[in-house]
Amino acid sequence: MNVIRIASLGALMLASAACTSMYPWGQDEAPETVTTLVEQNRFDAMEPGEPDESVPAYADPSLDALRSATLSRFRSEAEFLDWLKAVRAAAKARGVYSWRDMPVAMAAPPPGAMESAAPAADAAMESITVTGSSVGAADANPEITNNQKAGVDEGGIVKQIGNYLVVLQDGRLFVTDLMPGGKPGLKLADRANVYRSDMEDTWYDEMLVSGRTILVTGYSYAENASEFTVLTLGEDGKVTRDATFYISSDDYYSGSNYASRMIDGKLLIHTPIYTSGRGWWDAFDPPEIREWRREGPDGERQHLRGHPLFRAEDIWMPVQRVLEPVIHTVTVCDISGVTDVDVPACKSTAIIGTDDHEFLVTKDAFWLWLSPSWSERDFNTIGVPDEAIAACEARQSHAPIKELVPSALVKLPIDGTQPSVLGVRGEPQNQFSMDMDAGTFRAVVDWNAALCPDPYDKPATLTFFDTPLSALTDTLGDAPGGRYVPLPTPGKTNYEARFTESHLVYGAREGWGSWAPDEEDEPREDGRAIVVPLDNPSWPVTLTVPHDVIRAERAGPYMALTGYRDSEGLSVSLIDLRKEEPAVSGTFVMQNRYESENRSHAFNSKIDADGTGLIGLPTVSLSEESERWWWWSESSDLSYLRTDANGKLSAAGDLIATRRDPNAESPTGYECEVSCVDWYGNARPIFTGGRVLALVNSELIEGKLEDGKIQEIGRIDLTAKPD
Repeated sequence: MNVIRIASLGALMLASAACTSMYPWGQDEAPETVTTLVEQNRFDAMEPGEPDESVPAYADPSLDALRSATLSRFRSEAEFLDWLKAVRAAAKARGVYSWRDMPVAMAAPPPGAMESAAPAADAAMESITVTGSSVGAADANPEITNNQKAGVDEGGIVKQIGNYLVVLQDGRLFVTDLMPGGKPGLKLADRANVYRSDMEDTWYDEMLVSGRTILVTGYSYAENASEFTVLTLGEDGKVTRDATFYISSDDYYSGSNYASRMIDGKLLIHTPIYTSGRGWWDAFDPPEIREWRREGPDGERQHLRGHPLFRAEDIWMPVQRVLEPVIHTVTVCDISGVTDVDVPACKSTAIIGTDDHEFLVTKDAFWLWLSPSWSERDFNTIGVPDEAIAACEARQSHAPIKELVPSALVKLPIDGTQPSVLGVRGEPQNQFSMDMDAGTFRAVVDWNAALCPDPYDKPATLTFFDTPLSALTDTLGDAPGGRYVPLPTPGKTNYEARFTESHLVYGAREGWGSWAPDEEDEPREDGRAIVVPLDNPSWPVTLTVPHDVIRAERAGPYMALTGYRDSEGLSVSLIDLRKEEPAVSGTFVMQNRYESENRSHAFNSKIDADGTGLIGLPTVSLSEESERWWWWSESSDLSYLRTDANGKLSAAGDLIATRRDPNAESPTGYECEVSCVDWYGNARPIFTGGRVLALVNSELIEGKLEDGKIQEIGRIDLTAKPD
């Protein structure tokens, strides 16, 4: 393999302190915020200032009165509503309109409702305590997915409670006993509907567990809210429902990964509330938590007004200039002991920010990287020197930091204490492009100058960012904080990135999609894998792999990369990160096997301390089925690879799904009633208790490694009726 050491582009170190702007607009100093005890409405009858359309909205001083660079809250509901009106007027002045041009206002509660509900909300907030102790013991709920952060359980479609495996599909829970009669095996224990009626307009996407408690997350379009159902798995493997409740939100669905989290037995979810009223479904309502109440035999609900998660006075004002504000709400709920007549104790933190955002969840904080959206970036370039635009478009390397759009990194502590902020530059592409460990926040960010068009057809320009957590304060400065180190381009526009405790690894794929080449296509070029040591990001190592990179996942001491060179099959390479100089330890081509799911959880591995073990991932045998869309309702097989102590890969066999005509009647008489598209996929490799299991659509298969090959030893159909 070719190894190229690339030193930091030192002269380009992007030091923030010495920057002067090349733009025709300046970087204004943040206005001082004067704290006063007078409860005056700062936005009463406010008329927006004349916009400066020669600069983008994120740099327009006329919007300064509508932000608070130093973190502060709104003083009253009236002030919050007047602020919304003022922002709407400012947006109109710059030609930004919602789909329906109508005043934005809270749905008016009954007289006195806010006053009576606020104490209840305060009491609920005060009752939550987030501790460092684990509520659900590791023995009861072993981690069987490759969660991004230790101690932060991500939503998924497969979870384990003791000897039971629980699968979420079709709005139902399928429970399998892994130790029937006290011996290893597979036996259906229960099948329980999460939904109450087959008329539900709800998509059930994610499942979390803590102890014997199961929490299923969905989105109800009828309720315009995220739906949470709390269930208990008994010692006999039977499921009982404890409660269902709703939290007002716009659809939280994540196209790249799971949205909900469980930390120390408590639910954590991000529910953005869009205030701009883009359509009839986006009318702004005060976010509430409310219980579900049964009225009729078909599950008709009584629509009750719930308890507000927060009041207007609890909302943190934006630190950025925004035209289409989003209330980013992070809610932590204690679901222990919840019933249908008692909503859980929840605590929410709400801050107004931009629509463009990425988030990361760690053990003690929810991190938001907020970047100006299109409406805040767009502006009239008349008056900008032609040579400035030409220089930007002709640039082949990293732009000076002064030319980058300003973003904000926001830390929202999970215990509900005051947020903190830092001015940053660049944009992470997703949550996997960010990490926090040992008191340092890190990210790999796209580095595109403000004047340049989006580089849809150019190789990505990337920069490594890190900052000590102590750099975040209560004030957003105009100067960017943190350190910025230019990184080598992966060679293509689209790329995959992952962090470990010691390295960042990223590589690029051919295009937006991730399907295999056709037989008549020319072989793809060798790909690049860039390995960045976190303690010395100025010295990345660029490796060559004989395929593009459509997936990057941690696998024990290795980073596993998957991709294609030609139509022969999926290529898998391992980068050994144990070496002083990381290197590609092996590449294996899975003949006539093509990856079929793109979710991070669709990949899993069981690697021992010596580097030996198994890797599993869903595959199909036809290249035309390899699109890896985020929805996947067809059947995949599970393919396995072995790795030896030196990181060499070899085939370990496949567990093959039963293929059925999707239009034919199910042999078990099973019918899906709700949530009948697998938006989060349906195939998962599972390693637990020394056993190898595979979820393949509606089947659960067990395999055993004998003489280096996986042999099937058991199979059950989850759609059969339990005994």
